[in-house]
Amino acid sequence: MTMSTEHSDNNPDDLPDNRLELRPTTEADRTYIARLNFLTDTFGDEHGTVPAEFDEDFTFYVDDWQPERGGFIAWRGNIPAGGVWLNWGTDERHGYGHAEPGIPEIALAVEGRYKSQGIGTALLHAATELARELGAPGISLSVKDTNTRAARLYRHVGFTDIPASDAHGYSILIKRF
Repeated sequence: MTMSTEHSDNNPDDLPDNRLELRPTTEADRTYIARLNFLTDTFGDEHGTVPAEFDEDFTFYVDDWQPERGGFIAWRGNIPAGGVWLNWGTDERHGYGHAEPGIPEIALAVEGRYKSQGIGTALLHAATELARELGAPGISLSVKDTNTRAARLYRHVGFTDIPASDAHGYSILIKRF
């Protein structure tokens, strides 16, 4: 999946070939997914502190992740710009954004230098289409209540709040197909 974007004068990292390409994840992407997982927990703050449960969560979101279950890495030229990956939890073992069995939870992060360039939106659309192709009736995610920018994007592309899902400052959102 490839999509073109226009050159941005406010981004010194833009390359002459500034196409955005979304590539399906492979096992070789696990290390980058580990980085993206860090960015999801620090809301993109390179110097942010991870929460106390980071190591336990890492096991579910990174170690237990299986490439064949879906995801994409966004590339701007030869530079990885972000990614999204699907996590298929169960009632017994799941992440923060688990809605119900059969609905994958997505994890998504965009590198700071590439924010506000449509990459998050492109990744959300790609994850939605992939989940549909895999037969899921929807996708879900969790968002920290203070992360208003991300929450606004998720709601803009069709996610809705699961009533009474607010737990410890996070909301679970779902997009049904």
